[in-house]
Amino acid sequence: MKIKYSHAGPGKKPAPKQWEVWLADAPFGPGGKVKRCPVAVGKRGNAGWTVYEIIPAGERGGRDALLTDLLRAGQDRPGVVRVSPSATVQGTAFVQKMGELVQEDIRQIISGLR
Repeated sequence: MKIKYSHAGPGKKPAPKQWEVWLADAPFGPGGKVKRCPVAVGKRGNAGWTVYEIIPAGERGGRDALLTDLLRAGQDRPGVVRVSPSATVQGTAFVQKMGELVQEDIRQIISGLR
């Protein structure tokens, strides 16, 4: 009897993909301190992943992108993606996948970055 072996066992979490929403330890706290918060995953580079903080909609700024599909993004209350400042984190900073962004949200984020 042959046994199929998969190296992606229960101890391994998948790598974050672009435009997914993850709970991560990112340096968005006061003074650059690391805090655990929901983030939108941007591009992956040599130094790690670029992430954008998701904040409550009441703290919305000028270029922030309002989330249109909260349930798909894994949020329970209105939120916005803060496009500036961004942070770069390593793969070990990601704790749990919460959801993914829809095309409308992605368009808003990209236009906010320009």
